Amino acid sequence: MMKKIGTYLLQSKYAISVSVLVFVVIGSSLITSSFLTADNLITVLRQTSVLFILSSGLTAVVLTGGIDLSINNSAALVGCIVAQLLLLGVSIPVVILAGILVGVVIGIFNGLLVGILKLPPFVATYGTNMVVLGISTIVMQGKVIYDLPRNFTPIGVGYVGILPIPVIIAIVLTGVLYFVLQKTTLGRNIYMLGSNAYAAKYSAAKSVRDTITAYVICGITAAIGGIVLTARLNAADANMGNSYGLQIVAAVVMGGTSLLGGEGGIFGTVIGALVLTIILNVINVIGVSSYLQSMAVGIVIILMVWLDVFTRSKREKLSRA
Repeated sequence: MMKKIGTYLLQSKYAISVSVLVFVVIGSSLITSSFLTADNLITVLRQTSVLFILSSGLTAVVLTGGIDLSINNSAALVGCIVAQLLLLGVSIPVVILAGILVGVVIGIFNGLLVGILKLPPFVATYGTNMVVLGISTIVMQGKVIYDLPRNFTPIGVGYVGILPIPVIIAIVLTGVLYFVLQKTTLGRNIYMLGSNAYAAKYSAAKSVRDTITAYVICGITAAIGGIVLTARLNAADANMGNSYGLQIVAAVVMGGTSLLGGEGGIFGTVIGALVLTIILNVINVIGVSSYLQSMAVGIVIILMVWLDVFTRSKREKLSRA
């Protein structure tokens, strides 16, 4: 019986992630009685939605075997530009479109570095991260913009019925990305890029095209996340994305998407973002230092990467048996 359970956990895409989620929810409810209150659960959902939006596009990039370390500062740059445009009286639809366009440009830039110049994704996107941070600093000139227009902030704090608007945005993104990754030729190619089967079947030109597209998807979701975060904070500054750097990667990894590429999916990132948000929420409720929060995220990443390598090797042994 235990052997069958172990085999199922190894072979199921989301079994381990769901098991971790159940364990974390039960543990959190035992650690703090306030965890299951309605207000706290709404807070968790809202926080999860922002983290998921920022992490969602990274799922596509990681599936190709790549990484994008520029997401947090890309989101911050979009937030800064959006805030500046709002102060100039530009209409909200135009502001949102401009923010998404910035994300597209950053995504194309990263895609060209990785797909055309063949730079290692870690190095390329870390460099982009620093460039984007510098641009944000220049745009803001060391200032923080507060008190954005009242008709903009509902994007981050408003509700439709009982659901926070960021949660609705996250749900829509989940549906769109699931369709793209699971039901389209692009999605199948993205998986094959990460599984190393792509090179045997497709031309180098298509490989570059699909790599760039994956980074553009990541840039778009980073931009959407930056817009939502800016509306939620009702403020913008060059460093507003700092706390999300490690969390974005952790959410994807905790959801079972392999950093080696080719395995995982968007629903896993939903689970990963939820698990990580709950962990950080409980740590915050019991008054743990923010430094220890960062350490906890780092430990989680290490454990999940180790688990990925371990389960992958076990699956290979099972397939050969």
